[in-house]
Amino acid sequence: MRIGFVVGQFPLLSETFVIGQMAGLLRHGFNVNVVCNGISDYNFADREQEPLATLLKETRDWWGAAAQLRPAIGRLPARFRDKASTALDMSSVGRLNECDVIVAHFGHNGARAARLKKWKRLRPPIVTIFHGYDVGVPLRERDLRRYNDLFEYGALNLTVNDFFRQALVEAGAPEAKVAVHHMGIDLRKIPYEWKSWQGSPLQLISVCRLAEKKGVEFALRALAKLRAGAPGLAWHYTIIGDGPLRQELEVLASELGINEQVSFLGSLAHEDVKQWLRRSHVFVLPSVTASNGDVEGIPVALMEAMAAGLTVVSSYHSGIPELIEDQKTGFLAAERDVDTLANRLHFVAEHPEQCERIALQARRKVEAEFDMESLDNDFAEILGRFAKSRLVA
Repeated sequence: MRIGFVVGQFPLLSETFVIGQMAGLLRHGFNVNVVCNGISDYNFADREQEPLATLLKETRDWWGAAAQLRPAIGRLPARFRDKASTALDMSSVGRLNECDVIVAHFGHNGARAARLKKWKRLRPPIVTIFHGYDVGVPLRERDLRRYNDLFEYGALNLTVNDFFRQALVEAGAPEAKVAVHHMGIDLRKIPYEWKSWQGSPLQLISVCRLAEKKGVEFALRALAKLRAGAPGLAWHYTIIGDGPLRQELEVLASELGINEQVSFLGSLAHEDVKQWLRRSHVFVLPSVTASNGDVEGIPVALMEAMAAGLTVVSSYHSGIPELIEDQKTGFLAAERDVDTLANRLHFVAEHPEQCERIALQARRKVEAEFDMESLDNDFAEILGRFAKSRLVA
């Protein structure tokens, strides 16, 4: 069976879950083709190694040689931009029609494929996966109707959490066409290892893009409160990742008087990140809804930290409570609630023995519901059903 993936730029460091899902289908014997908005310069992996080597051989730009027109078309008024984009999308229809099923990552890519389906140019069924900003931003703008064509012409809409599923159904998606399918992690590569901080400085870490929705600002503010309330407590906070807010966050750490206890390391290779996680005790990610409506799905970084034995501290945000139950598999505070976040961190610092039990339950939660191998099996079965039904039709 041949599966055609419709994505944005490919490959991207921030979307390794897409590569992981493609690799899972390759292991199940599927042929995978990729149609994208440009092939990126992916510097954090060897492009000659699998699965990227195989995937990149079957990757094409939507617009082929006309891709050089993308910046100019992007500057057009919306009405003309949509018409020009759809006309150029036609150049990839032949390649996509060779596939048995189309998988679109992110709602806007699904809507793009659905327009071709509406015009009777695209034949295979479309399965679209919604991840975060593709629900949060239009939800804030009261514009989920932008997916009406997808709701009608798409075969299935998969959301990474139940919060998104409910939002799409309320926006008019038929319930029979919407289901939850989690993203997962490869547990075989993440051994569980509990490390107590009894008698040693508490090592806190965040690994994320430094953007508004990640909530790092509130982690810094909570740690400043922790220092004021428990000045004798020894801790250090390591932040791995880059993004538009890095300089602002560095200034904030200095203004809060905690810059000597906070390290900004920027983006690191995956192996280096794993080493830092092994040295750490607590993973902090107090995500928030961004001013433009952007939200998390269920962050893979939290799953990986829970699998590795770190205690996680996060927020009641989007699908995160579907992963973390407060004081049972981790700790949660309301979005932007600095006082509660500081209290949670203080409790963690002083109760390593209780956190060990919580960390073990967290590992079991990830094993039960977020194991990539099990999820890949389910996804392959879903696509297989659609492919067979198309062949019968």
